[in-house]
Amino acid sequence: MSTTVVKTKTIVEKLALAGGAASLALCSGNVVEGAIIASPNVPISPPNTNSNSNLLDVDGDGTNDFRLINQLYNASLTELNGGRFVAPNSVGSDGFAKLSNGFVVGPTMAGHKFFSSAQDGITVTSYSITGSDVGAQGWRMGDTGFFGFKFTSGANTYYGWGEVVLDSQYSSTVGYGYTFTKLYYDNTGAAIKVGDTTGGPGPVIPEPSTCALTLLAAGGVAAYRSRRKVPAA
Repeated sequence: MSTTVVKTKTIVEKLALAGGAASLALCSGNVVEGAIIASPNVPISPPNTNSNSNLLDVDGDGTNDFRLINQLYNASLTELNGGRFVAPNSVGSDGFAKLSNGFVVGPTMAGHKFFSSAQDGITVTSYSITGSDVGAQGWRMGDTGFFGFKFTSGANTYYGWGEVVLDSQYSSTVGYGYTFTKLYYDNTGAAIKVGDTTGGPGPVIPEPSTCALTLLAAGGVAAYRSRRKVPAA
């Protein structure tokens, strides 16, 4: 009569089993990493030729979110598609709020809003003075300051913050009027603090090469467990 030997798994083997399952879960494509993303499309300014514009696609999905315009002797901004800038509640149109570090950009904001309809032609600079649309909101020539925005990608809305530098004086030989130097957004659709470039903790999606190595290691553990089986007597 044969006897079946039942071998109790050691703590190490139990952990190996759990690690293999976790590896499969991580590499299944179902894990979404929460992160704050830096836009690859900055710095960007209006072009140095009159009556022309540069288009800004924040996340590179092929949909333009904003237009930076060089009109004769002034520089302006236009919102496109779902792109919107944070505006003060006190203005009825052409809002481009100057925000403090730590301000939270999101669906609801104290004293601030997103317009439901796109703003067309926010005047940022005019000749060598600050444009009327932003001058009333605390911006001055030569300023470096923060602003907030949102944009859409597919069915999703994302919130972000940016840094803009206003030219200290009129120039027609460089990107005229102002330059967006930084743009960050939260890829989970959550609100974001101005100045935040790291975000909170979240699950990490390994690179494809990491997935491959992880699954290979899990396979090695499985082979090790197979060799450790005790044959029936």
